[in-house]
Amino acid sequence: MANKKSKSSKKKNNGTLFTAACVVLGLLVIFIVFLVKKDQIFSNLKETAFFDRVFGATPQVIEKHEVNTPKEKEVIPLKNDEVTIKIEPEIETVTENFEVEESTPKVEEKPVEKPKETVKEKKEETPQQPKKETPPATSEVQLCFVLIDGDGTIARRIVKRTVNKNDSPLTNSINLLLKGPDTTKSAEKNCITVIPKGTKLLSAKVQNGVAYLNFNDALEINEFGVEGKIHSLEQIVYTATEFSTVNSVQILIEGQKKEYLGEEGQWIGSPLSKNNF
Repeated sequence: MANKKSKSSKKKNNGTLFTAACVVLGLLVIFIVFLVKKDQIFSNLKETAFFDRVFGATPQVIEKHEVNTPKEKEVIPLKNDEVTIKIEPEIETVTENFEVEESTPKVEEKPVEKPKETVKEKKEETPQQPKKETPPATSEVQLCFVLIDGDGTIARRIVKRTVNKNDSPLTNSINLLLKGPDTTKSAEKNCITVIPKGTKLLSAKVQNGVAYLNFNDALEINEFGVEGKIHSLEQIVYTATEFSTVNSVQILIEGQKKEYLGEEGQWIGSPLSKNNF
């Protein structure tokens, strides 16, 4: 019997201890909850005036507790039309920067090299050789001058001269004849002309083998007299008839056809040929 009583008392003691432990645990949980929710509990008690209604007075701890009320939203009055804008309290958000490693490996970008400017090589300037000018075409003409012998006789002398070609070879030859011999040339060194100084060729044309040569009136006055006039005409006719297109020469004075060269001169009323001398 004693054993049964001891066993039952032990069971009661164990049950009491368990109950006490549960109560303590419950009070501990309530205490923890109270600590966590203390502000909210005090605020609710203060707002509902729980102690005033039940006990008639509110403890100072709860009375002094500041109720956490949401801050009033700021209202900014505007002029003209009064519009209120409610500004919500800004909530600072902290963003954490996390470095995310790219799955693909980074490729180092090499600086793009600009193409090097090509410097034009200066070509060595070679001195330009002067162009060889082609010499003008030349032709050979025959001019008739005269020689005076020791006894005073006048002899005909035909000389050859190389000249540049031109479009009026007959006119060129007669003008060279009127200038007289070139004494720097050996073939013309002792030659003279009996054509009067100042004689000029005014015009020249060839028609049907006849060369019409028009001179000024200086041709009529000859210091060597009649013989000088004859040889001056001889010089003109022999020089002109050296061209294959000229068979004879008609002398004109100032554009007029005369019968004689001067009052007592040589006949010039018709074309003259070499046979007339």
